[in-house]
Amino acid sequence: MKKRVISLLLITLMTAMLCLSAVGCDGKNDDGSKDALSTGDEGFFGLELPEDVDYSGKTVRVLTTATAQGIGTHQIQPESNSMYSSENASAVLNTAAECTRLVEEQLGITVEEEVIYTWSRYGGDMYKKMQQDALSGGGDYLIAMPCTIEAGMLSIEGLLYDLNKVPNIDLSREWWCQAFNDAVTVDGKCYFAIGDIGTVNKDATFFVAFNKKMVEANGIAESYGYDSLYAMVDDMAWTQDVMYEMAKSVYQDLNGNNICDAGDVNGLAGQDGAIYNMLTGADEKIVDLDEDGFPMLAVNNERAIKVINDAQEYFKDPQSGFISANDYFGQSQVPVADVIVPEFKADRLLFFMDAILNLDNIRDMESDFGVLPCPMYDDDQDNYVSQIGCWSANCIVVPSYVQESDLELAGLFIEALSAVSHAKLTPVYYEQTLQYQIARDDDSMRMLDIIFATRTCELAEIYNLDVFRTVQDMLKAQQGTFVSALDAVEEKTEARLEEIVESYKNNG
Repeated sequence: MKKRVISLLLITLMTAMLCLSAVGCDGKNDDGSKDALSTGDEGFFGLELPEDVDYSGKTVRVLTTATAQGIGTHQIQPESNSMYSSENASAVLNTAAECTRLVEEQLGITVEEEVIYTWSRYGGDMYKKMQQDALSGGGDYLIAMPCTIEAGMLSIEGLLYDLNKVPNIDLSREWWCQAFNDAVTVDGKCYFAIGDIGTVNKDATFFVAFNKKMVEANGIAESYGYDSLYAMVDDMAWTQDVMYEMAKSVYQDLNGNNICDAGDVNGLAGQDGAIYNMLTGADEKIVDLDEDGFPMLAVNNERAIKVINDAQEYFKDPQSGFISANDYFGQSQVPVADVIVPEFKADRLLFFMDAILNLDNIRDMESDFGVLPCPMYDDDQDNYVSQIGCWSANCIVVPSYVQESDLELAGLFIEALSAVSHAKLTPVYYEQTLQYQIARDDDSMRMLDIIFATRTCELAEIYNLDVFRTVQDMLKAQQGTFVSALDAVEEKTEARLEEIVESYKNNG
C-alpha cells in the first residue's frame, strides 16, 4: 500500500519521541536565538544546490521498513500509541514532517512512502521485496531504508549502488556518520550509510546510564580522584576495569542467596550480549576490513581475546553486581522494562547499559540520571567507541535498478534531507532524549556528542556469521572457553568470508 506521508520515513520509522524540545521547527530557540547546528543562512542548510532546481512536482517514492506493531516497539501507527498523543511528542514529529516539507518545496517534488512492517531480518519481507525488485528491475522507488542487516545482504549480491558514485552525495559531510560508513565501506565502495536522516539509528546506539543518587551517596567519582563521572570520561579515565570495580563496590546481597538478582543492590545491568558491547567499546571487531578493504576475521588477536576474557571474568563472578536483562531472573518472556528498569528507578542499580531507545523506560524516575559512553578497554585508546545495534538500525540505500537518469535526483534528495535533518531534527532529538532527566545538564549533552561521534557496527552481525553468536554467548559460557569456542567456528567463518569477498569482487 502506498500513501503520501509528509514526514517521509522520519515519522513512520521513529521510536516514541516524548519530550517537548526548546528548539522549534523554525530552527530557533524560545529566546529567538538560532541553534548552533542550523546553517540555513548558507545555501539550503549548508548544502549548495543547483540554481533554480525544480523537478515540477515529480514523485519520489521511498521504501522503508518498520517492525510490526505489538513486538515491543513504539515506531508505527502513532495514533494508536498514547506516547505519540502526548503533547511532548509533537516537537520531534513536527520537526520531522517539516524537514520533509522543506525538501519537497526546495526541489519541487512530492514524496510518497511504502512501508513494510516486518520483524524478520535475514531474508524477511523487506529483503525479499528489494531483492525481487532489483533482480526484475520492477521497483518504482528511488530510495530505500532497510535495516543494516538487510542492506548488507543486498550489498553482497550487488543489488545496491555505491553511494560514492551517486551524483550529489558527499559522504564526508557533517550529516553523515563517518565511523559507521567507513566500517561498512568494502573495497572503497559504500553501499549503505547512516547519518542524520531519521532517528532509529541513533536510538539503536548503546550507552551507559548512571544513577546520580547512588554515585553521590557512595562517593564513586571521588574515590577515583574526580568530581564527576563526566570528568573521568573527559580525562579518558572511563575504562572497563573501572566500571567493573565501581559495579562491584556497591553490590549488596540483600536476600542472602549469593546471586545477583532483583531486590539486591546491583552495579550493572545489560543485555546478555554485554560482552560484545565490551568488545566494541574496546575498539575491537569480530570481523574487520583488511588492508585491501575486504572483510576478514579480526577477533583472533591477543588484545581482543583479553578483552573478552576480562569481561567474562567479571560477568561470571557471583559477587560482580551484574544482572542480565535477557535472563529475566529465570522468568520467561518478561520485558526488560518489567524487571531491570524498576531496579534502576528504585536506586538499587548503579549502571544500566542498553540502547538509547530504552531511555524512554526510565524517564519518570524520581532520582536523576546521567548518560555516559560505553567505557574504553584501557586508556591507550584514542577515543570511545559506541555500538549500533544492526538488528534495529536502518540506513540509506539506492537500489541498483534505479536508472542513471534518476540518480541525480536521488542524490539531491538524500543530501537535502540529510542537511535539513542535521540542522533541525538532530538538535530536537538531543533535547528530547535528555529531557527524560529530572535535572538535565550540559555535561550529558556533551556525552551524547561523544557517543554519537564514533559509532560503528559489527560486520559479523550484518553477515550473519556464527562467530558473532559465539562472542555474544560468552556471557553464558564457562569462563576461559572463548579460544576453544573460536577454534570451533573459525574454519567455517573463514570459508564464508572468502565467499563474501569473492561476491564483492564479482560485483565490480
